[in-house]
Amino acid sequence: MGDIAGILFGLIGLAIPILIIAAIVYFIFRIKSGISISVSYRAALRVYFYVVILVSVGLTGLGGVSTLINVGLGEVVGHEFSYGDVYQEHRELQDLRDDGDSPSYAITDSRSLPEKIDLEMKGNLINGISLTVIGSFLMLVHFLGRRWVETSDEKADLLRRLYLIAGLAVFAVITIVSLIAGIPETLRYALLELEPGRESPGQALSIAIVGLPIWVSYLVATLKNVKK
Repeated sequence: MGDIAGILFGLIGLAIPILIIAAIVYFIFRIKSGISISVSYRAALRVYFYVVILVSVGLTGLGGVSTLINVGLGEVVGHEFSYGDVYQEHRELQDLRDDGDSPSYAITDSRSLPEKIDLEMKGNLINGISLTVIGSFLMLVHFLGRRWVETSDEKADLLRRLYLIAGLAVFAVITIVSLIAGIPETLRYALLELEPGRESPGQALSIAIVGLPIWVSYLVATLKNVKK
């Protein structure tokens, strides 16, 4: 769950400054065009919908679906492909026991490596399904709410474009970083004879698999919006 939390906090950490910059740009354009900068209740509601949609897309895709894909890769390719951290922790505990300097948690943890992998896999399944369901529900509700509030003229206005740019930037960064991490690790896993768990590209590759179509979707939507 710690890895998932890291992904979500990273997503929020990227989204917040981008949205703040987008809001500043929005108000600058309004001032230059001579339009009043008073924020209406409906405008604030649109901003809320856009923020929650952006976060829920990340929650569903990067938090939920990518975790399920990682589990699937572990079952198809090999457990060490997705659960390298379990192998590493188990190896470190074994080394501590062999040295005779075992901490209390190493003594009480008597589970075998297959049992730890099975526990990790089941935990990831629970997390992946839960986050996918929660994120999908939030995304659907707020997407419908945005469509109900937004007029046809506002679908190509500055606020809409800033939301698309924010989503494009966030998922571009996440996808590029995950590809940079996942592809070399996958090649090392496939081509080098390393100790099981030394290279575990499953999570990075799963994020890239999910992030890439989301990135492309935001790119296509942004380009279509610009042409309006």
